[in-house]
Formats: sequence, structure tokens, C-alpha cells
Amino acid sequence: MTTAQRRRPGSGAAQRQQRKIPWLAIAFGAVAVALVAAVLLSSDEPIGSEFGEVTVTGQSLPPMQDGAADPAIGVTAPSLAGTDFDGDAVAITAGGTPKGIVFLAHWCQHCRAEVPRVQAWLDSGGGVDGVELYSVSTSMNSAQPNYPASAWLENEGWTVPLIRDDQDSTAMAAFGGGAFPYWVFLDADGNVVRRSSGQLEISTLEAYLTETK
Repeated sequence: MTTAQRRRPGSGAAQRQQRKIPWLAIAFGAVAVALVAAVLLSSDEPIGSEFGEVTVTGQSLPPMQDGAADPAIGVTAPSLAGTDFDGDAVAITAGGTPKGIVFLAHWCQHCRAEVPRVQAWLDSGGGVDGVELYSVSTSMNSAQPNYPASAWLENEGWTVPLIRDDQDSTAMAAFGGGAFPYWVFLDADGNVVRRSSGQLEISTLEAYLTETK
């Protein structure tokens, strides 16, 4: 028997041991995948999302059209019901009180400029007597900047009552969504007085809120 033949049994045992290692790795990998799948299936929302459930009551507003007469003026806006980031119920209904509603996207640079300016105005005693302010956090996307929206608004000290939009941006679509920040101003009967897309100077915002009375 040659030296090579004498070594062959030992070499075969080592090879068999090496072949077992990948199978152990595959087994552990399968367990890990199963655990991740269980976590995903146990969640009511996509991982990393901050979506809520929104109920829209009434007819949706027509889409806003830039550079044209707004077809929504005088039309009754739908009511919204949902929850804020703390899970507390929030509803936006006619209720006999004029309103200004702003739709915000966390990744929108103009929204990121609008929020602190409006909040500073409110903190300094700003606002229009008899007119309520509401906000809707919409179009959330964990792959976009300034996520999550809840942390952003908390850091800004945002005090305006808020509804979380759903994954399909149902609330935004129901109000005929325009460019962010998107404002909708309603009179006491819930009819649209004005819609506006883009940043507003505080003096302009105050004038638009006054128009609703």
C-alpha cells in the first residue's frame, strides 16, 4: 500500500466533515428567515411605515389644476376620520367652524420650511379667531429623506391636530391633492373657499384663513 493510499481514509473523513458545515449554515439560515417572516406577518403595517387608517365620508373634490379656475370652489369637502401618531382619534368635519387643512410630506423641502414657520407663528399667539387648523401627514416613504414624519413633526413641536394618511394617500386624493404643502380652506359649512399649493407667507396664510369666516 502506498503512502497516498494510507492517507485516503483520513482525507475522506475530513471531506465528509467539511460537507456537513454548509448544511448547518443553511439550516440556521432557514430558521432566521422563518423568524423574519413571522415578524413581518405579525405586523399590521409595512416595516418602517407610519401609515394610518382613514375614513372618507362624502364626495371627493376634483383635482386641483394649476393656472386655472379652481373647480372645487363652493364644493362641499368630504369629512376625514383617522388617528394621529399617538393613536388618538382625530376627525375633520364641517361642524359649523371654518378650517384650514394642510397636507404635509416629510420629504418635501417646502413642507420642512413651512412647518417651523407656521408653528412659530402659533407659538407667538398667531392664528385667526374662530378658524381651526388641521394637518394630514401623507405620502410617507421610508426611502425618502427626513423620515419618519412623526419624529420630524415632534422635533418641530408641531401642535396642529393631525391625521395619518394611509398607504394609498386616500385623504390626499379625496381633497384633490396638489403640490406640497397643500392647503385647503373651508367655510363653516365645509365648503371650499380656496385651495393653495406651495409655501405660504404667514401674512398670506392669515388672509386665506380670514376668508373662510
